[in-house]
Amino acid sequence: IPLLAALPLLGTSDTPATEAGWLMAVKAVGAVLGVVVAGRYLLRPVFRAVASVHSQELFTATALLVVVGTASLVSAVGLSMALGAFLAGVLLSESEYRHELEADIEPFKGLLLGLFFIAVGMSVNLALLAREPLRVLALVLGLTFLKALVLYGLGRVGLKKPGSAESLAVVISQGGEFAFVLFSLAVAFHVMDREQADLLVLVVGLSM
Repeated sequence: IPLLAALPLLGTSDTPATEAGWLMAVKAVGAVLGVVVAGRYLLRPVFRAVASVHSQELFTATALLVVVGTASLVSAVGLSMALGAFLAGVLLSESEYRHELEADIEPFKGLLLGLFFIAVGMSVNLALLAREPLRVLALVLGLTFLKALVLYGLGRVGLKKPGSAESLAVVISQGGEFAFVLFSLAVAFHVMDREQADLLVLVVGLSM
């Protein structure tokens, strides 16, 4: 999540910059704080009013409007829409209606998650694997080994049991789907080029 916030500030967008970097950072922090404060004090009365209507469609539409509106607001100050959507999700999860919201958006979650992985799969450049198989294999093994090593160390500290630490290191040593979101944003903000992103998407996908 810190990377989601940092990428727009580290890179550049396709639109010309008209503000100083410090001013953009202040606006970004202000927008995030504004979203959090507004969510704390405005969401609950809004959802109470919507719930009093007893319309499931209106309830779901309100939740989706909160997500889209928050993502658009955060995007307007130069941060990523993914960060705005995440913030909206955190705010909704703190609502007393979170269980009802979770049940209402369950069909959307399955559909959008499927579309997300289809899009990722279609973006995988298999020509890289055919052209540089040893390099790709070395990166996959390196990623898996380093992540397993870090997880094992964290497991020994947090779980206090060698067996549990080993299980943790083995089970989730592969790359995660969140990496695909970060890579696409890194390309959009010119933090990395398309060739680097294609290679990393392939490596993370194969590790999974």
